[in-house]
Amino acid sequence: MKKLILFFIFLVLSNFVEAHKPKVRIGNFGNIKTYFTSGFNFNPKTIESEELKMQVVGRLSKLIAEKLGCSDTIMIERKTYYSHDVNQKLFILENNNSQYKLAFLDDGVILKSNNNGLAVRILSGNINVVDVLKLVEYSILNRKKLNQKYIPADYYYGEAKLTISVNSENFIRKICKAQSKLVDEVINNNIELLNNGFLRTKISWKNGKFMFGIDNSSPTGSNYPEFVMNDFEIEDFKYYVDSAYSDFFLIFHTPNIFTYFDGDSECISDKIEVEKSSWYPFQVSRDNFQDKIILFDNKIYFYVYNFKKKLLQKIE
Repeated sequence: MKKLILFFIFLVLSNFVEAHKPKVRIGNFGNIKTYFTSGFNFNPKTIESEELKMQVVGRLSKLIAEKLGCSDTIMIERKTYYSHDVNQKLFILENNNSQYKLAFLDDGVILKSNNNGLAVRILSGNINVVDVLKLVEYSILNRKKLNQKYIPADYYYGEAKLTISVNSENFIRKICKAQSKLVDEVINNNIELLNNGFLRTKISWKNGKFMFGIDNSSPTGSNYPEFVMNDFEIEDFKYYVDSAYSDFFLIFHTPNIFTYFDGDSECISDKIEVEKSSWYPFQVSRDNFQDKIILFDNKIYFYVYNFKKKLLQKIE
């Protein structure tokens, strides 16, 4: 245990996680353009589910546009945080403007329309992939009506504010509640989101669920024995931490509840609760200690988790 404590001291002095500027991810999926920005920005191994959802939305929206014969640019713009009101939700379905909008509101700027394409813009801490796909489908089928469905809303940046045109939540709710055979069809597609290679971690999405797994497909021409691996399926989660060598995941359901997953059915844990004293996400030490890992979110204490015995110990 003394070695573990000394190692933890080294971690917090040399490599403790620090938040950076807001994360921005721009994607291109044919005529579908995505813009995603989030305050959750720590390191490449710690990813929130909302970022993965944007990949799914982009790829499946491309299929929807193809099936509806839409080749115009469609901008799907997403912002997950709003400092003035963290619970605020804003939706904008827009015709003839695939220019950025949410991206510059915090600068007090509304960019001039480019008079081209469509846009689905969402300010919300959490999204449902199926709902967003329904908004994309509706926008394509009803594009001529979109700009007639607005109400005014104030957007605050610092001590100033902008008045912007948005759709009412009731309008958006009706679209999302409606049935869509097309959306039901495309969500059956398997979307690969991460694959770190043979016997390493992978993530995919299908039919409204994330699938965490270990890639057991032997490289072409190799003589490796067949490895039996289990998957972990979940509809949504807060964030995941991929280990340094991509041989296991910590999947956080909430900021203080996680599941350990390494593909071995005997080691996959139930939900494990930890104390949360920091807004930082938990991080995992680079090195394992036989059947133990170290996780921490502050410089005061840390946890040692034995994934063989499924035991958690707090060290202060």
